[in-house]
Amino acid sequence: MRPLLLLAAVLSLAAACGGEDGATDAATSSDSAVEVVGEELFNERVIGTHPGCVTCHSLEERVTLVGPSLAGLAARAAATVPGLTAAEYLRLSITDPDSFVAEGFVAGQMPGGWEESLSESQIESLVEFMLEL
Repeated sequence: MRPLLLLAAVLSLAAACGGEDGATDAATSSDSAVEVVGEELFNERVIGTHPGCVTCHSLEERVTLVGPSLAGLAARAAATVPGLTAAEYLRLSITDPDSFVAEGFVAGQMPGGWEESLSESQIESLVEFMLEL
């Protein structure tokens, strides 16, 4: 977490000193940093007391581990629930896993309680990472 805070401080300082172009570059770098944190979290084998995302979800099409593949997830998420954005769908799928159960899978298979193991910013980082899949 400390490297992320340091990165945020450096990006903020660079944006303050760099004018409009610097602010745009800092925003892009900050977005990339959030996605990197999300990818690192996704790839952890254990998060708190739960298996990490990569333990159960593949990023390859048609590869099923325990849960559904997340390849192309952003496009599918946007079309899954009318009235929800892809980001809202993904966030809810993390914080309330049984709210939407992918076809062919059963409720209760994905553990809940992620907001106890992950901070709000970590959940947001996972969402941002998954939006790029």
